[in-house]
Amino acid sequence: MGFTIDCLGASREVGRSAFLVKTDKKIMLDYGIKIFDPTGKPKFPLEHTKPDMVVISHAHLDHSGCVPSLYRNMKVRWHAPPPTKDICEVLWKDSMKIMGDGLPYRRSHFNKALKYWTPMQYNKPIKTGNTRVELYDAGHICGAAMIDLRYKGKRLLYSGDFKGEETFMHKGARPVEDADVLVMETTYALKDHPPRKETETKLMQEIYETIDNGGNALLPSFALGRTQELIALIRSYDPEIPVFVDGMGRELTRIYLKHPKYIKDPKAFRKAVRSVNIVESIADKKRASNTPCAIIAGAGMMNGGTILNYLFHANSQSKVIFTGYCIEGTNGWLLQNKGYIMQDDQELHVDLPVEYLDLSAHAGRKDIMKFIETANPEKIVLVHGDQPKKFAEELKEEGYDAVAPLPGERIETG
Repeated sequence: MGFTIDCLGASREVGRSAFLVKTDKKIMLDYGIKIFDPTGKPKFPLEHTKPDMVVISHAHLDHSGCVPSLYRNMKVRWHAPPPTKDICEVLWKDSMKIMGDGLPYRRSHFNKALKYWTPMQYNKPIKTGNTRVELYDAGHICGAAMIDLRYKGKRLLYSGDFKGEETFMHKGARPVEDADVLVMETTYALKDHPPRKETETKLMQEIYETIDNGGNALLPSFALGRTQELIALIRSYDPEIPVFVDGMGRELTRIYLKHPKYIKDPKAFRKAVRSVNIVESIADKKRASNTPCAIIAGAGMMNGGTILNYLFHANSQSKVIFTGYCIEGTNGWLLQNKGYIMQDDQELHVDLPVEYLDLSAHAGRKDIMKFIETANPEKIVLVHGDQPKKFAEELKEEGYDAVAPLPGERIETG
């Protein structure tokens, strides 16, 4: 007997990752929401039976954001490394503040969820029934994990979101040998990222040029992961240029510092954080706007957040530098492609230069292929991507049994 996988989300889409894996137990891998949906409303995982346990790969909302809804009518433990729990608490609170009644849970469910958390560490397996569960460092964000299930001599590996290449914050995920079933993210399965060193050098050139011209180098950044990477990156290249950090990234940076064993070089990162200006007041915001400097602030896709305040106050020598992907229709996408953002249902044209530099925290095609070749699985389930079907066809030509399931599809493995 192998594994049965119910695909409750992230199937031919990015968002609402949720996979119910059945062995002698029912194990939920991730339970997220899809915030940016063409309908304009968030989407949640499909209906399912009660799991015996929940394991969360990492704290990003598309993987964790629906966990509190389980506690409307269930009592089930959810497992994750300590930083994931701390980050989830921040992100879930923020979701309730922003989305309110649009979420399928309330404050009481949020509070209950926190009580039902059980800590897990990397490389320290636990058992539920006859199923062994182990986590490995995914190299994606602080606390991110790949999830390894073993049952009756068979092995299923769920990649979650992973990054094989080393970054300033993380060592990178190691490929895993001999998985029978591989449930694999495909965010960038059809393209490779440019060489990291070239991108870093280009970023620093853009920042230097902007500061030398007397402007703000505006860096719209995801509060989780990208903010911390940019702090470490900039300080690695230059310990002295003025850097200001604003938005939710401040609080999440403190969580990173609280969990040093989950980052690559905690001593260097602590030193980097001490050397930047953490914005705590209106006076700090004014000082940042009036200083030629780099400003790291959310939101990464510019749909709200403190970055908009800096954009509105930026002088003509300033520049907007994106380092992360922006979903079509978001302000970040509009600014890059149309030259304007939407504010209060009005088009606001932005007369500043805009750059995009790829510092993705996801594996590119080369890392994904290396991962597949090392695992050499009997079956590959391709998820968390916009074109997994195309990638599945490519893998079939290479001799792999690869599928790109639809939402609600059940996959039986031998």
